[in-house]
Amino acid sequence: MRLVYILLLFILFGLPSQAQVFPFRNLISFTLSANEENNCMFFDKEGMLWVGTNSGVKSYDGYTVKTYKSDIYSPGILPNNTVRSITEDHDNNLWLGTRNGLVRMNKRTGSFNTFLLPSESQRIIYTLFTSKDGTVWIGTDGGLSYFNPKDETFYTFNNKNTWLVDSNGKKTKMGGYSVKAIVEDKNGDLLIGTWSSGLLRLHRGSHTFQRYPVLNDMNSAYSLFFDCKQRLWVGTWGYGVIRLDNPGDVRNPKIYKYPYNINHFDIFNKITEDPVTHTLWACTREGVCYIYESQLDNGWQMHTMIGDNALNFNNDIASDGHGNIWLCTQNNGIVQVNTTPSPFVISHLDTNKAGFPINYVYSMFTSDGEHVWLGLNPYGIALYNRKTGVTLYNKNIPGFGSLNSRTLTTSISSITERSNGELWFAVNSYGIIVKPKDGNAREVDTRTAPYIHDNFVNTLFESRDKTMWIGSRNGMSVVEPDNKGYALTMREGKTDFTSCDIRHISQDRQGRIWVATDNEGIICISGNPRNIKSLRYKQYSLKQKNIDVNDANCCMEDSKGRLWATSNSGGLFIYNKVEDRFESKNKAYHLSGDRVMAMEEDSYGSLWLTTGKSLANIVWNKDGNQPQNITYYTQEDGLGDLLFSPNVSCRWGKELFFGSKKGFFSFVPTPNMGKRHHKNAKLVITDLFIDDEPYAKLDSTLREDISQETPAYTQRIEIPSSVKKFDIEFALLTYGNAKKNVYAYRLDGYDDDWQYCNGELHRATFQNLSSGTYRLHVKATDSYGQWQELPYTITIKVLPPWYASRWAGMIYILMLIMGLFAALRWYKDRLKTRNNLQMGVILTNITHELLTPLTVISATIYKLKSMAPQYEEDYYVMDSNINRTTRLLREILEVRKSQAGQLKLLVSRGDIGLFVKNACEGIRPMAEHQKITITENYPKGDCSAWFDADKLDKILYNLLSNAIKYNNTGGQIAVSLSLNKEVASISIQDHGIGMSKKKLKHLYTRFFDGDYRQQNMPGTGIGLSLTHDLVKLHHGDILCESTEGKGTTFTVNLPYHKGDYRDTEIDTSGSSRKTNDLAIQQAKEEKEQTEHKLNPIHTSIFIRKNSSKILVVEDNEELLALMLQVLSKNYHVLTAKNGKQAMNIIMKENLDLVVSDVMMPVMDGIELTKRIKEDKSFWQLPVILLTAKNKEEDKTEAYSIGADGYITKPFKFEELEVRINAILDNRKKVIEKVESEVALAAQSASVKGGIGEGSQEGDNQKKSHLSNPDQAFVMRATELVIKNISNSEYGRDEFANDMAMGSSTLYNKVKATTGQTIVAFITSIRMKEAKRILEGDPDILINDLAVRVGFNTPKYFSKCFKKEFGIFPKEFAEQMRLGV
Repeated sequence: MRLVYILLLFILFGLPSQAQVFPFRNLISFTLSANEENNCMFFDKEGMLWVGTNSGVKSYDGYTVKTYKSDIYSPGILPNNTVRSITEDHDNNLWLGTRNGLVRMNKRTGSFNTFLLPSESQRIIYTLFTSKDGTVWIGTDGGLSYFNPKDETFYTFNNKNTWLVDSNGKKTKMGGYSVKAIVEDKNGDLLIGTWSSGLLRLHRGSHTFQRYPVLNDMNSAYSLFFDCKQRLWVGTWGYGVIRLDNPGDVRNPKIYKYPYNINHFDIFNKITEDPVTHTLWACTREGVCYIYESQLDNGWQMHTMIGDNALNFNNDIASDGHGNIWLCTQNNGIVQVNTTPSPFVISHLDTNKAGFPINYVYSMFTSDGEHVWLGLNPYGIALYNRKTGVTLYNKNIPGFGSLNSRTLTTSISSITERSNGELWFAVNSYGIIVKPKDGNAREVDTRTAPYIHDNFVNTLFESRDKTMWIGSRNGMSVVEPDNKGYALTMREGKTDFTSCDIRHISQDRQGRIWVATDNEGIICISGNPRNIKSLRYKQYSLKQKNIDVNDANCCMEDSKGRLWATSNSGGLFIYNKVEDRFESKNKAYHLSGDRVMAMEEDSYGSLWLTTGKSLANIVWNKDGNQPQNITYYTQEDGLGDLLFSPNVSCRWGKELFFGSKKGFFSFVPTPNMGKRHHKNAKLVITDLFIDDEPYAKLDSTLREDISQETPAYTQRIEIPSSVKKFDIEFALLTYGNAKKNVYAYRLDGYDDDWQYCNGELHRATFQNLSSGTYRLHVKATDSYGQWQELPYTITIKVLPPWYASRWAGMIYILMLIMGLFAALRWYKDRLKTRNNLQMGVILTNITHELLTPLTVISATIYKLKSMAPQYEEDYYVMDSNINRTTRLLREILEVRKSQAGQLKLLVSRGDIGLFVKNACEGIRPMAEHQKITITENYPKGDCSAWFDADKLDKILYNLLSNAIKYNNTGGQIAVSLSLNKEVASISIQDHGIGMSKKKLKHLYTRFFDGDYRQQNMPGTGIGLSLTHDLVKLHHGDILCESTEGKGTTFTVNLPYHKGDYRDTEIDTSGSSRKTNDLAIQQAKEEKEQTEHKLNPIHTSIFIRKNSSKILVVEDNEELLALMLQVLSKNYHVLTAKNGKQAMNIIMKENLDLVVSDVMMPVMDGIELTKRIKEDKSFWQLPVILLTAKNKEEDKTEAYSIGADGYITKPFKFEELEVRINAILDNRKKVIEKVESEVALAAQSASVKGGIGEGSQEGDNQKKSHLSNPDQAFVMRATELVIKNISNSEYGRDEFANDMAMGSSTLYNKVKATTGQTIVAFITSIRMKEAKRILEGDPDILINDLAVRVGFNTPKYFSKCFKKEFGIFPKEFAEQMRLGV
């Protein structure tokens, strides 16, 4: 039995030659440092590779290795440079386990933080693991710990807080254990592998470990891995690998142990899984091994070498899940293995049987897909059998034995088959070899075929007419099907290109021959080759300026009729039929390199090109005009050793063949070929260089100024003005295929289009950028042609030098503005001073001149009072307005003095309390008229103070009058005086309408008139402005507090001590001035005038019979009363004080016209006019607007809303009456016209209803008048009355019901169109119908006639007839009988 076991081990492990056949592709192997040891590796979320070494941690992006370690340049970033484990948390932190503590590396900021666990046994961090919830777990000799990010502490499961339950169920305190591996199952439980304490399970949230049954003699569980089927794989130290098929059951996990040899693949460092090949991989001290999931019982396949790469001390392994396996060896670098199956079939030539060296395949052809003919370099022919894999060379090929040996000592550059079955081989230096289908090969050269230009034949081609075209180093020859041939002389005009070096010949759909040459560009031959004189030549070359190169490899027309050309120096070209030229597509398609050797089209219409480095596949978009993507295939994709040469390709059926270095490869193209397991790599920013210095090596201050975050995370960069050059480096993390990546960038604000990086460059470089803000876009594509853009843009702000900075510019502008402002201010002040002096004199003179005629008018009124005392009320109106105008003019003079600085303060000693009291008494009559109560509060005792009585009187008068104006009827005003050590405070509080915060801002602005119209009070708008100036003149201040709708309080604070004023401001005359007598007198007069004010009248003083009824709307009671008196002489006048009252009157009264002021409270004249004109019942009511606004736009607005007239104030009553009469006369004419139309309509309706007969003339008149909506209304109304004319009960309600209108609406409509009431309208039609009947039948009895037109009694009928026509019906009938 022991012998059988040894034999089994020998079978499994004793065949090293078989074990070393590695079936997968080795992509790359790179060494980070020859003298350093690699301990572990880790791929972060972005796909960046991190390797822990004995010299710090290193990052690798496929191009550059960066090292992070403690040294003299960066001391202390790591507590120990030996990094044994790596993990990443959910906050972009990389955690590094070293031999002396734990390090957290913030990738966003580049900062490092060291954490030392509390116990010495926890100094070496063996393993790190991040669970699904983001918790970082740590494995040390001191057991299992986790990191608490809230307080940045560690919690360790030890014998003080943890229990252990063994496989038998026995529970004991947890002993010492050294953690080597940590994994998490699908339930969130942790499984812990230990050095010698076995395999443990920890239920999250508990402090109890469960131990699995003993795994081996040492009870080692060195590495752990869950596969896709949740089987647990346990790698041990010295005992091979163990599989647990049921790891959820701790007592019965179904353990399977794989056999092993001591010291040979017995230590399993890490295990991973490849879902592409369904294999499990493990790294060991001796190498790498894998096992197929479908063959788990067959054992592990073990390899110590992959190609030339030794795999001993393979410390770590990783998989990306897409067919890439990375192996981390201790001293032999990182090895990448690709497990995805290659779509390419490589056919290797058996060079051992050749007997001569083979550099590469020079030409190829197959006619059956099985036998492949190959022309070799430097010489020879090979025939390869794809079924048997056997290769025959030169004379060993059947039929080639009779050839001259010298003929086969040079290169065969072209192979083709004639339609007669012959194979033709182009031999460099020895002409052509012709091999019949069944027979021996023969030689054809210049000796046997004079039509051959040169024995150095490059290419052969048979056209569709079975003509053979022979291209040589010095020209072209043609061979007809009967083997007769001739050499061509090729010319275009005076240009002779007969001796061109021909490389390829092809034919398009039109039968034209396209010749690619190495020195004369491309030549197009058209015509019949059987008639040499018919041939025409067209050259495309640099000289002709219709192609950018003179060397061409081949031409080919694709299935869409497009003609393509390739070149050794220009890449890919397409023929532009419209412009008759070849256009380069290398830049447009972003093809790598400038050499395209061979070209084929597959059955899907895609192009396949061989370049200097790879096989490129161009897949078109749906339109077929632009590439959808371009995929590059290289040695890493299974193409073997690549060495392409021109025109070494062919197609058989759907299969494509391409020659390479030691043979050829073939494949059948399919959509998305090779992309099944492809994973889009992530594009990242890897570094920032400032004047060629990497970001990490910059001075820390400069680094922070440029960006607060590392280049991989930053989205904003500030470049100081001192920086002349900066580079932004990026990488597409593909690793093995990094050289095939293509990068492009665009800097908004600088680049108009994408800039593509040349060659293998992967950075954007900018020099001497102008100051400003730019945005950088970056994109990249891997070898599969899938472009992806960086998911964010990087904002780059280039700072200007200090003298061109924004602040400097602002200072320059500010200095310029200040200079201009100073100059402008000086000029304006000078101009203003001059103008003020002139205008002040003019304004003062005008004001004085206005006061003189007012005095004359006042004196005249005084005289008239004694001569005609009966007009007493009119005199009071005149006196009131004269006084108001006088006060306004005096206030203007005061303001003018204030502006000119002519107001002088002159204070004297007096009783300020008594002064305020007298001021209140003086204005009390005005308050009493508004039923406003004034309450006063004064301090007890002496109120002596120094003040200017004149100025204080004006202050008090303006504030008190404002309090009255803006108070509510029956309101209250509180006046108080208080004296403190510094100032005398006078407070005046009302409970009126108050002010908004917006209005408070403009309170002391001149001509700010508040809302006095709402209070129906007069205002000038300069009182508060003057008050403010007077208070300031008195060295005091004025405060205002107001709440809208609640009231306003003004507080005036005035210094009252003699020492507060200058000597020039003190009155030394000894006379103490009293209250302003003029103000008191005006207040008394206003009281008297308000008592004698004209009583408001709401109807005419004289109501004239049959006069027009008009409504006058005006908020000024005096003007309203005056207009009522004047207009009542000729009209029936109604009055209203605002638009709302006016609308109520309009709804009730039958009006002929409205005269309205524009500016009124509640509802103004504009709104009133809109309401009238928008109401269908009143839209024809004329409206005349009166206003003080005289701007053209105000008139336009009034007429646009439908006003019939617009008169500006002041106006003459003669003008108003003329306008009223004109509108009323016009309205009367319209009504008369409508009445005549009513008569015609009645006559027409009568005829239509069969009541009587009408003339043709009546019909014509009827037609001529029915042309607008009003006439249509009248016609409809008339028809209804005629229809019911004999119904004596047909009245207003029945008529409104038939017209489908309300009674009031119908009334207003009939009134507006006919000028009649509804009853009058119906009666009028009845009378007109009666008259018509009498004209036709004068003998009818009056009783019968009355009944026919709807009257019950003939007496009332006769009375109505007499009123309508001025004659009784009986008399009218008599006149009709007599023919009068």
